[in-house]
Formats: sequence, C-alpha cells, structure tokens
Amino acid sequence: MVLNEEQRLLHSTIRDFLSQRAPVAALRELRDNGNPRGFDSDLWNELIELGVSSIVLSEEQGGLGFGWMGLGAVMEEIGRHLTATPMLSSIVIGAALVEAAADHHSNDLLPDVVAGTRNLAFACDEGLRYNPGATAAALDNGLLQGEKTFVINGPGATDFLVLARTVADSKGTDGLTLIVVPRDTAGVTVNPIHSADGHSFARVNFNQVAVDQQQIVGVPDRAWDFVSPVLDRATLALAAEMLGGARELLERTLAYLNDREQFDVKIGSFQALQHRCAQLFCQLELAQSVVYKGLSAIDQGQQDLAKLASHAKVLAIDCYQKMSNEAVQMHGGMGITDEVDIGLFLKRSRVCNQILGDSSFHRERFATLCGY
Repeated sequence: MVLNEEQRLLHSTIRDFLSQRAPVAALRELRDNGNPRGFDSDLWNELIELGVSSIVLSEEQGGLGFGWMGLGAVMEEIGRHLTATPMLSSIVIGAALVEAAADHHSNDLLPDVVAGTRNLAFACDEGLRYNPGATAAALDNGLLQGEKTFVINGPGATDFLVLARTVADSKGTDGLTLIVVPRDTAGVTVNPIHSADGHSFARVNFNQVAVDQQQIVGVPDRAWDFVSPVLDRATLALAAEMLGGARELLERTLAYLNDREQFDVKIGSFQALQHRCAQLFCQLELAQSVVYKGLSAIDQGQQDLAKLASHAKVLAIDCYQKMSNEAVQMHGGMGITDEVDIGLFLKRSRVCNQILGDSSFHRERFATLCGY
C-alpha cells in the first residue's frame, strides 16, 4: 500500500494497539462470554481516542484527514485481528450516510457518532440476500412498518438508519427514504443473531413506529441517490478488511509449513505446497491491487465507484475464501477446530461474503455496469 508518512504511522499504531489489546483470541472470548452488545465497549472507546472514527473526515470538519487509503490500512488490521467493532456499521456506513445527507443531522447526530456516544446501524436487508431494490418496509402516515434482517452490529446500536419505501407504487430503489430511529422508540424490537464468525448482527422489527419529519435523513423519496455511493465506499472498506484477513492467513500458514515436520523434513520444503502458496500469494496481490485502486479513487474524488467496488469485492472474497480453504487444508484436521485461530478466519470469510452483497450479486452487477 502506498501510504504517506502520517498514514504509515497510523497503520503502525493500529497494528501495535490491536496486537496487544485485541488479538484473535479476544474474539473467541467475546463470543463465549455472550457480550450483549457484540463488541468490547472499552476497546472501542480506546480506538476512538486513537482517532479511527474521524480518519476520513477532513481537518476542517475536525477529522484527521488521512483519507480512504488511511482507512483501508485500519480496516486491514481489523481484518488481521478479527476485531469486532462498530467501525463498518457506525462509521464507514452510518457516519458517512449522515454526512452525505448534508442536512441538520450532520450537526445534531454526526458529532455524537464520531465521539462514540451513539452507535449507528444501517437497516437495509430484508431477505436472505442483499437486495435494496426489494425494500418492503414502508413509512405511511407517519408510521414505520417492516422488518430488517442481518443488521450489522444491530445488538449494540443506539440508533438505526432505516431504508424504507415512502412512495407506494415505486419500484426498485426509487421512492426510498432514509430514517433515523432511536433504539428505545416504542415499537422497535431487536433480536440478536448469533453469527458463526462471532460478530454481531440482529433482526430488527419496526411495528407501527411513530416517525416525525425531523427523523428523515436527506431528501425524502430520493435516499438511494446518496446511499448508493456510500455503500460503494463501504464495500471497498470491507474488501480491505478481507485483504487483511487473507494476508494474516497466508503468513500464519507459511509459518506453520516452515515449522511442521513429517519424516524429519519441514513440510514447507514440499514443492507441491510451495506451488500452492505461490498461487495464493499471486491471488492476494491481484486482489490488493484492485482494492487499493478503489480506495485511491475515492481520495482522488472519483464519483463513479460502482464498478471498482464490485470488482474489488469479488476479488477480495474469492481470495479470502480460497486462502481460508487452503489454510485449513495445510494445517490438517486441527485447522477447522475452534481451538485453532485458522477456523475463525474461515468462518469470517463466509460471513463477509454476505455483507453488502455476495460475490454472485457483485459479479452480476459488474457485468451489467460493463454493458453485458
């Protein structure tokens, strides 16, 4: 990654911090203890003190101004350590949506989110697969009715950013409005989902929830105009996290191959395994080049990121899943056990595939955008 001096310092700081405060074993402990929020609040507050919540905000807005390349470096380290935080849901998606809306919420809500006193969760998915165009949750006569599934960090959210249909006869992504709904509002029910990867998700039901005009975020009926670009940037950030996980898997596997012996010979000396590792390295480098191109494009002010985001997600998830499969195979039977960290990366790779659209969704989207 081509980083400037300040971004490299940030990268190094986050890596050292997470290595000490949030090693991979911390995820297993968080899962086994049944933390109701789904993340360590003390750890998240410490990360905020380090400035992760304001990385992409300009210095004029009170941020650090490290840009999306800087954010990508942080997301890679989160992926390397499998750290469960509200970073993707509350900052990369939530805060970005509020900022993009450019209305009164930018002053009322954004400072609290950046400070960590409020955590946002984007409530979009309604079925088994990501499909914003199939949104059925509706706001009618000031009452919100519907159910959202697979809400990232839903158990720990203080507020939900709900995508709802406000034009009855609209189709696809037309006629959608973004609404901020506090968790403690009457009619809101949060049901935690115990995900295989130890991260937190929720199914959230909105039953005749009263909504006033002040809760509308951005332009009514036109939410997708600013939501879509934010989700493209979030997809690139998620791809950076997957890169971090894949790189950690490769490094751990190489270390194991150079340590494990069979018949008094290091198995890393077996040419067949060397070839497989070389292919994995090439796949990782290819995915990295596309992800970095996307993050750099954001910093350069490029507006149309859809193709880059879908391309990056497909290559990153293909790489992460292939890397986790091979890591398990090369570690042998113990690679899939819960006691060995490799299995946790395998599970995370499968869940990452479902977040913000799986590989099939993005392959079809990329082909459509290319005119096929």
